[in-house]
Amino acid sequence: MASLHAQLRLQAVDIEGLEAEAAEQRATAQDLRRELGRLQAIQKTDAQDLVHVAGKLLALSRAAGIELDPKSKELFRRRGWSSTAQRGQQP
Repeated sequence: MASLHAQLRLQAVDIEGLEAEAAEQRATAQDLRRELGRLQAIQKTDAQDLVHVAGKLLALSRAAGIELDPKSKELFRRRGWSSTAQRGQQP
């Protein structure tokens, strides 16, 4: 009987440890979700900024009559943007 009580106590200690570990993992998961949301918001802002700057670059190059350099043209192509867009269009 005493060995059963000892075994139950050990199992209770194990359960408490597992519960603490699970709580810690839930907190870590919540922190990671918050960090992911923060990084996604930053990435969205960065993408919007890139589109804005690309549009200004294209407008300035057209206004100055200067063709974009090959690397800029490649960047536009990779993004699916036209480096020869008509006035009023986004890159």
